[in-house]
Amino acid sequence: MSREGAADVLRRLSVGEARFKQLNETVTNTRTLTRRLRELCAEGQIQKNEGRYRITGEGFEAALRIAELEEKVKRRGVNCEEFVKMRNGWIRASLRRLTELFVHEFGNELVSLVLYGSVVKDTFQLDGSDIDLLYVLEDCARNAWQREGSVFRCFRSTWEYRTCDYWFRVRGFCGYPEVTTASLRKSDAESFQSTYLDMLRHRAVLFDREEFFQKLMIRLKEALGALGTFRIEYSDGTYCWVLKPHVTFGEQIRIDLG
Repeated sequence: MSREGAADVLRRLSVGEARFKQLNETVTNTRTLTRRLRELCAEGQIQKNEGRYRITGEGFEAALRIAELEEKVKRRGVNCEEFVKMRNGWIRASLRRLTELFVHEFGNELVSLVLYGSVVKDTFQLDGSDIDLLYVLEDCARNAWQREGSVFRCFRSTWEYRTCDYWFRVRGFCGYPEVTTASLRKSDAESFQSTYLDMLRHRAVLFDREEFFQKLMIRLKEALGALGTFRIEYSDGTYCWVLKPHVTFGEQIRIDLG
C-alpha cells in the first residue's frame, strides 16, 4: 500500500476505534488524512459510525499483509519458515515479535525457542486454546523467570500483541490467548522430557542456535525407534504412547539424548 498515510491509519485502527482528531495525531496532514479515510471507507477496509472510525475484517487483512512484508525485510535471526505452521495470521505476527524479544533479552544465553501443542496443529480453537512455548537456556543463565516476565511485559505493549488482542475481541472472544511457558537448562534439555513426544510430530522451532533442538529431536526419534516405541490413536482424538513393547516387570526405560 503506497498511498501516503493509508498504512498508518490501518495500523492505528487495528488496535482500537478512533476519532478523526486522534487519527490526525498519526497522519498530521489533515487533507491527506481526509482523503485516505474517504478511500479506505470506499474500499471497505474501515467504517465510520457516529464520528468514530473502526477497522473491518478486510482492513485487518491489509494491515497483516503490511506487517508481514515489513518483517520479511527484518528477519533478525528467527526461523521465519517455521512461522507458516501457524494458520492464524495475527498469532503468527505476534509470536514473531515475541521471539525477537526473547532473543533481545537473553542474547547468547538463548539456545532454542519452540512452539508446540494445538497452535501448530489443526486443533487450535480461537475461543479457548492456549499457546504452549518452551525455551532452552544455557546453564549459566540467571534469573530466567524474572527476565521472562520482563519479556512479556514488553510484549503486551507491542503493536503486534495489541492488534491480535483487539482482533480476538472484536470477534467476541476474550482477547489474546494465554501463553503457557516452560523453560529448561541446556543440560536438562538433553535428558528425555515427556513433552518431547508430542513435539516429534508437531512443533515450530522459532529460534535454534546451532540447530540444538532439531538435532535433539533426531536423536529422540532414533532412540524411540530402537525401543520400538509406537503411538496409539483412538477415535475420540485421544492417544497414548507405548515406549517399549514387551517391557518386563520392574524394568527401567532409559532414553539418552546427550
